[in-house]
Amino acid sequence: MTKESRPNPYAGQIKPHYLVDQVITAIQDAIDKGVFKVGDRLPSEARLGADFGVGRSTIREALRVLSHLNRVETRTGSGSYVVDNSRFEPAPSEMSLDEVEAIYDFRYTIEAPAAEQAALRHTSRQMKTIRRLLAETKRQVDLLDMDGVAAADTDLHIAILEAAGSSVAVEVYQAQRHRWEQALKSLITLTGPIVKTSSAHAIQILHDELIDAIERRDGKAAVRLVHRDRDEVGIRVAMARRNATTGTRRRATAPR
Repeated sequence: MTKESRPNPYAGQIKPHYLVDQVITAIQDAIDKGVFKVGDRLPSEARLGADFGVGRSTIREALRVLSHLNRVETRTGSGSYVVDNSRFEPAPSEMSLDEVEAIYDFRYTIEAPAAEQAALRHTSRQMKTIRRLLAETKRQVDLLDMDGVAAADTDLHIAILEAAGSSVAVEVYQAQRHRWEQALKSLITLTGPIVKTSSAHAIQILHDELIDAIERRDGKAAVRLVHRDRDEVGIRVAMARRNATTGTRRRATAPR
C-alpha cells in the first residue's frame, strides 16, 4: 500500500467557512502528532484536496502559508516536505502577542475600507507615491533590515490612507507609527527567527497584489486582500502561541 492510498487520520471534518485556516490547523496537528514526520513528503495536492473535501486552490494556499511558517518546504516538481522547526524558539520581543493582535485588529477596521476608497479615489500622483513606497519596502526586505521594513511598511499604509482621503486615520497612524512598526517587528520576531525572511517576503507578495488592485481601481479585490492579510496575521499569531506552548512543554520535560 502506498502513502497515497493509505487511510487519512489527519483529515477531520472541515467546515465550509475559513477553509484555509482549518486545513492549516489540521496539517499542523498531524505534524505535531507524528502522523507526518520530519522529512516525510505530504500527500499530493489532489489527494489532500480529496481527503479534506476542498479544492486544490485551498490546499495550495494552505501549503504556501505553512511554508512561510517553516512547517513544510515545497520543492518544485517534487512536492511538499515536513521540515524540522523544533530548534527554532521565538526571539525576545518588545510586545506581547496580545498587544500585537490588538493593534492589528484595530488597523484592519481602518485599512479594509481605506483600501476600497483608495482604489476608487486615488490620483495618478498618489499612485506614483504608493508605487515608490512599495519599491522601498521591497528594497528593505532584500536588505533583511526589519527596522527598515517596518518603517517603509508604515509609510506605505499612510500613503494608502491619504489616497483614500482618510485624513483622521492619517493623523492616527502618524501619531502611533512607533507602535505600528514595533507590532510588525514583533509579529515577525515572535513567529521565530528562522522565518523572518520568508515572513517579510510574504508581506511583500501581498503588498504587490494589494497595490495592483488599488491601481486598477478594483475596490472589492483590495478589500479581499486586506482580509486575507488579516487571516494570515491570525494564523501567524496562532502559530506563535503554539510554538510558545510547545517550547514551554519541551523545556519542562527536558532532562536536567
